Amino acid sequence: MKLGFLRRGFAVALLVVLCLFSVRPASAQSGPNIPQEVTTNVIQNIIQNVRDQIQHRRVVPSPGALRFSGETSDLDGRDPFASKGVSNPFSALAYAKAPPLAAPPVAAWLYGVNLVGSGDRAQTTGTDVSVATVTGAFDVTKIGIFTTSDALSFIGTGSHSWVHSFTAGSVFAGPLATDGSIPSTSGTLSYINGGFSADFTALASWTHNTSNAIGAIADTSGVAYTVNGQYRFDFPYTVWFEPTAGVTFSETYTANFGTKTGDSTEVHGGARAGFETKWIGFTVQPSVSAQYYEIVDASGAAGGVLVGGALVGGTVGTYGVRGSGKINVLWTPQLSSYLEVHGSSITQPKTGFPVTGGAGTSIAGTQAGLRYTW
Repeated sequence: MKLGFLRRGFAVALLVVLCLFSVRPASAQSGPNIPQEVTTNVIQNIIQNVRDQIQHRRVVPSPGALRFSGETSDLDGRDPFASKGVSNPFSALAYAKAPPLAAPPVAAWLYGVNLVGSGDRAQTTGTDVSVATVTGAFDVTKIGIFTTSDALSFIGTGSHSWVHSFTAGSVFAGPLATDGSIPSTSGTLSYINGGFSADFTALASWTHNTSNAIGAIADTSGVAYTVNGQYRFDFPYTVWFEPTAGVTFSETYTANFGTKTGDSTEVHGGARAGFETKWIGFTVQPSVSAQYYEIVDASGAAGGVLVGGALVGGTVGTYGVRGSGKINVLWTPQLSSYLEVHGSSITQPKTGFPVTGGAGTSIAGTQAGLRYTW
C-alpha cells in the first residue's frame, strides 16, 4: 500500500511538471540566452547521470513485502551469514578473537562516455526560435578522495547548436529570418559524499549569425559559471528526493571574447524526485524536476545582444520556472539511455509607470541520450 501511495504521488508530480509545458506567457522584448539555456540543460543532465550512478552504488533496495513461499529465500549462497547480519563467520562460531576479513574490492576509477541530442522551440509574440543541439561528453571519476566512499568527477563536453529564428513581417517591413551556429565547450568538477553533492561548471560558447536583415548581425561569444549544491534523501522502495540550489554568472562579449558587453547573475533553486523499478528485466528510473530562477543582477548590454535572433541576457527581476520529466533505462550494468521532456517560462519584471513588462517567453523541448561506462 505504501509503495502504491508513493508511486501515485510521483505520478501526480509528473503530471504537474508536464502541465508546466503548456504555459504560454505573452511576448517578451528581451530574455535569457536561449541556446545557453538549452546547452546548460544538457550539461546538467549529464552531471545528474554521473551523480546518480555513484550514489546508486551505496543504496540498498528495500526488501518490500515478505513472501510465504519456498520459491524465494533470503539466503545468499555466496555469503550464507549475510542474512543473519553476521559479517564475519568466525564471529558466528564464537571465536574469542575472530581474524579480520579483507574488504571487498571497490573500483577506484570509473569512466564514461555520453552522446546527447536535443530539440527545443521558444516562442514569443510573432517570433519562433528553434534550437537543435548535439553534445558529446566524457567523464572520469575517482572514488576515495577524503574517505573510502566519496568521489570526485571531471566531466568534459563539446556541443554544437543550430539556431533558427523567424519573425513575422508587417506592413512596414518584411519577415526577418536569422540563423546562428554555436559551438561550445564546458568542464565540470563534481564532488559526491553520501547524499551530499556539489558541482562547478564553466561553459564557453561562440556564435556566428547570418540574417536577411539589412546590415550584418555581429558575432558574439560568452562564458557562464555555475555552482550547484544538492542533498539526496533516500526513502523505502527506492524512492528518493533531492533539493538543490545554485548560482549562474554569465558574461557576454563581442566575437572571440573581444570586448565585454554585459553580464548577469541568476539564482535558482528547486528539487528532483524519482524511484527505481523493473520492466521486463531492465532497471527503469523515472524522475521529475522543478526549479525557480531569477536574475538578481545585470549590467552593460545584457539582454541586448542578438543570438540567432533571440536576445541574450536578462534584466534584473526577470524570473521563471523550469520543469522536466525523465526516464532512464539501465540496459546493462554499463549501457544506459534516457528520454526527457522539458519546458520553461521566462517572465520580464513589471516596472515603471505606466507599468511595462510582465511579459515572457516559453521554451519546450525533448532530449535523448546514451551513456556507456566502464
